[in-house]
Amino acid sequence: MSISLKLPSLDDNPILLAETRAHKINEFIQRLPFGDPITAATDLIDELQILNSQKVAFSNRLNALDLYRPTAIQIYQDLIPHFSSASMPLSKNQQAFADAAVQLWQEMAFGYKFALVDLQNKILNLNSKATAQVVQRAIHALKEIALVYHLGYRSPPASLWSELHQLYFCALQQSAEKLAVADQLAVNNLSSVNLVYTHMLLMALADPQHLANADILKTDTYLSNIAAKAELRPLGLIDNPAGVFLVELNSDKAPVPFAKNQAVPDDATDILLITVNLARQIHQHIKSLKEGIVPNDGCLPINALESHYEDLLSRLIKNFGKVQQRIFSRTKKSDGIELGIGLIATHHIIHEIGNTFTKPANVIKPSRWQVLNVSAGGYALRKFSSSQASAYIGDVVAMKNSKALSWEIAVLRWANVNSLNQLDVGLELISPNASAVSIKLENSAAEGEALLLPELSALKQAASIITARGFCKAGDTLTLNTDSNSKQILINQLVERTARFERFQYSLI
Repeated sequence: MSISLKLPSLDDNPILLAETRAHKINEFIQRLPFGDPITAATDLIDELQILNSQKVAFSNRLNALDLYRPTAIQIYQDLIPHFSSASMPLSKNQQAFADAAVQLWQEMAFGYKFALVDLQNKILNLNSKATAQVVQRAIHALKEIALVYHLGYRSPPASLWSELHQLYFCALQQSAEKLAVADQLAVNNLSSVNLVYTHMLLMALADPQHLANADILKTDTYLSNIAAKAELRPLGLIDNPAGVFLVELNSDKAPVPFAKNQAVPDDATDILLITVNLARQIHQHIKSLKEGIVPNDGCLPINALESHYEDLLSRLIKNFGKVQQRIFSRTKKSDGIELGIGLIATHHIIHEIGNTFTKPANVIKPSRWQVLNVSAGGYALRKFSSSQASAYIGDVVAMKNSKALSWEIAVLRWANVNSLNQLDVGLELISPNASAVSIKLENSAAEGEALLLPELSALKQAASIITARGFCKAGDTLTLNTDSNSKQILINQLVERTARFERFQYSLI
């Protein structure tokens, strides 16, 4: 397998010499404007670009990069809040922070890849520990770039996957993949090529396009704590394909479930990722949370119960276990559809417009989207470039096409921003209609909007109510107010919780 890493061209006659003296680098770091993360990132990127444009001795380059790296991490962590909780698509300002984060890690990756090339060019390179360090650092930089892409609901580019696999292959060639590497971000401050590579593979398998952005960050942290439970090994006999994924080191693709692979695996370049033990660990964490106990192994935060980590872990265990099958087939369709996105917008549209289709001036107006395909369970849509709409994973949505007589209710399940900067989303239908009500929590001043979904006997679906997340819980009593009457209900079983709403069964009092 040939190795071809993407690197900038070197300048044989640079105007500015790269700084590699430790005391000068530390002075530069102290002058960085940390209160302004964009400017600090830009300044550090400029310095790294100088280093990455010149021939520098291996030890000098590696020492300089390791001096810059903690600062790069600090600046990156200051950049993340500016885009990691934003709606889709990102605004120009939010995208600027994301772009700065990508460029910062791209330069760090360039530096460590240059260091790896220097090692490979040595006549006798017996330093597996040095190889482990530079490869681990380079893969970590690529992993963080991929995380920024995930947070913006973009697929990491194929070139990133190609380089990731090549870097791991280099470590395998020198038996450096399991050697311990000091890393301030890792559990017990120790990492390895295996751990950081596995972490990135698992993150891709977690299907972040279906996760709310806050859950993407939670998943990234959680996987860093349990990645060691997954196993990377050569091809071999497979008794049960559940929890087995194929990683093609000579490809530019993320891992795929072994059961879905069509081609004959290549012993020379293909390996397996086994997640059986990792899934068992997640199952144990779910079991503890259901018992009201936060595991004391350090894998979950102390507020895991209050922040409903059980929901996230239940989703993850499905991704790392049995291969999921599509229930419904898709049919391509070219049409337009109107959406009201979010609980408040959906409530107002249903309350004010109903089935009359009149649109008073003070009503929240629906946005227009293009239909890409449909199935019995939902729609894939694309936002028109002229639309100002924004959305979050887990939003409740009111939707109506030109032929419909009422507003259907759906949930926004996934999102993807493609290479043309177009936002595509997937909606799952949950009800053919809904009623808009205002709600008040008994013995509290809390009031809000809610949607009543009817019973669907054919689907064995009980009547339910959608409220803002955290507004109420099972056992609470709510007063429902409509334009014509008022009634009380008892909140019963939780049907679903997303990052944006909760849905409960209820009974009249």
